[in-house]
Amino acid sequence: MSLNIGIVGATGYVGEELASIIESREDLSLAFVSSFSHEGKEYKEVHPQTNSKLVLQPIDQMPDNLDYVFFATKHDYSMDYVPEILKKGVKVIDLSADFRLSNGKLWQETYDSKHRADDLLPKAIYGLPEHSAEKIKAANLVAVPGCYPTASILGLLPVIPHLQKNSKIILDAKSGISGAGKSSVENGLEEEIKENFKSYNVGFHRHQPEIKDFLKMEFNLDHEIIFIPHLLPLFRGEYVTLYCEVSHNDLNLNELYESYYEKHQLVRVKEKGEIAEIKDVINTFYCDISVSYAFQSNTIVVNSAIDNLLKGAASQAIQCLDIMSS
Repeated sequence: MSLNIGIVGATGYVGEELASIIESREDLSLAFVSSFSHEGKEYKEVHPQTNSKLVLQPIDQMPDNLDYVFFATKHDYSMDYVPEILKKGVKVIDLSADFRLSNGKLWQETYDSKHRADDLLPKAIYGLPEHSAEKIKAANLVAVPGCYPTASILGLLPVIPHLQKNSKIILDAKSGISGAGKSSVENGLEEEIKENFKSYNVGFHRHQPEIKDFLKMEFNLDHEIIFIPHLLPLFRGEYVTLYCEVSHNDLNLNELYESYYEKHQLVRVKEKGEIAEIKDVINTFYCDISVSYAFQSNTIVVNSAIDNLLKGAASQAIQCLDIMSS
């Protein structure tokens, strides 16, 4: 028997990726699609690749027979609906930022608004399968990490026990334009970034508190995080170059990373001397990681590459679903 799945925000880039993955599997059934901007249209009209005959409905028309609902929406939206959906016994996998942070105070500082379901924040599980599988399995509400935090944290996890105290973690992050969302791309971003490259939100980016909060909650780590995002002249793909200082420079880094991710098939550690590349992860569910010491120092350099729409969003959400339903 297949699971009935609903997608809220089904016409954005991530919503369409989710629909495509769900429709490719016999054990999942796309039963409800919602879109604020295309209400009443046939889903196929907006997303021609779909086989679905569904009509895009308002969220309050959600049927009672759903097993899981995905929110592929902007922040400050899902929090108004998730509490009631959970009360109906439907499990929620939220790809927006609404439940990624651990408390309402941090949410308000980061998003400049009051969280309207902050009692759920401590109950939401941060959906990073390579770290939190047991918690995800028991969860009713999973908050899928942002794309930048996914690539960054996966690059950092194996080396956390070896970090130099009070050192900085520098995340030099780059994303294809699809990370900005469909409306931004359609409103001229593609033309603006053509043959161009630039950083943005240099003073503050909301994924920095998300990464810092995760490290604090999971590892009691309080290192300074410097996070600088950039836009690449590509549609999809994401690349994080991470710099951190370790307590000694005789670690066998490849062995450390390979051992850590040995049982996680979607993280591929490159051979020593090879570098992770965006072209190898586009349209895949993988995260590729390469690691080395900077020349004659205690600083290590980690390169982490993902497809921001898949491992950074849709396919990671499906990973969470598979863990929850197993």
